[in-house]
Amino acid sequence: MPDVSTVSARAEWEPLFDRAARPHFPQSWIYGEAKRSQGWDVERLVFRAGEPLAIAQVLTKRAAGIPVVSRINRGPLFLGTPAPDARTAVLRALRRRWSFLRRGVLLLAPALDAGDDGARALRAAGFWQRGDFGWGSSLIDLTRPLDELQRRLIPQWRNKLRKAAGSVTLRIRTDPADCEWMIERHVENMRAKGFRDPSPGFVRAAISASPRDFMLLQALVDGEPHGAALIARFGRHAEYWLGWFDETARRAAAGNFLLWHTVMEMQRAGCRALDLGGFTVADRYGQFKRGMRGEEYRLAGEWLAL
Repeated sequence: MPDVSTVSARAEWEPLFDRAARPHFPQSWIYGEAKRSQGWDVERLVFRAGEPLAIAQVLTKRAAGIPVVSRINRGPLFLGTPAPDARTAVLRALRRRWSFLRRGVLLLAPALDAGDDGARALRAAGFWQRGDFGWGSSLIDLTRPLDELQRRLIPQWRNKLRKAAGSVTLRIRTDPADCEWMIERHVENMRAKGFRDPSPGFVRAAISASPRDFMLLQALVDGEPHGAALIARFGRHAEYWLGWFDETARRAAAGNFLLWHTVMEMQRAGCRALDLGGFTVADRYGQFKRGMRGEEYRLAGEWLAL
């Protein structure tokens, strides 16, 4: 069974985080600090069998000082490509920490691909499945040359990108005060489309935790912003976190313009991959993101330990 220890310093967590083959934003230091500001306890675990095997950021809610529920979202992150027995051992060590309700209930959305292999490992470690719908998204490999990435775009997507080049220009903002403008657009989006997350308070807290890790890209039509994307960077990865477009932006194909320029800017910043921020294949927005022909993935759903 791997040894489990905790990490309390960013300088120790981030080098481990950077070793993950496929890191996820909810396991990043800044995400945890934003959750801490909203009343969650944050515990960062390292699983070792001599060398570190995996890490997991755990968020815990307490009532009267007693842990009630803990949440691991898109974790644990495995460092490198673990053998199946090592992966199961990490999951068992994690499960053992929540045995007999000593730490409340553990809700786990594991960073394991959907499918029988991951499900068997989770069941073997003592987890119960509580929902089969898992996070799905697509990764753009930023280590590849731009011309290769552009050739991978579906023809219709590439044609719209060319169309946008004639009428849309880019403005980049990195000051936290400029991000407040985006948060206002995000609130409009939530109201119009009926979704709740991420909350404006959480977005502000994440930006406050590490302002240098956020970039706002605005699509200008006739000199005015009609679309925007807020990008979160974590280690050498990035995620398309928030997006907003009005009807003018849609007619001008500003979404294609912004997403492509996000690829260029994150590659320039030294990132290895861009996560397109989650989607389902059935909706229109999902089809738009699939047009970039990245590496699609879906995770193993929701699991539970008592």
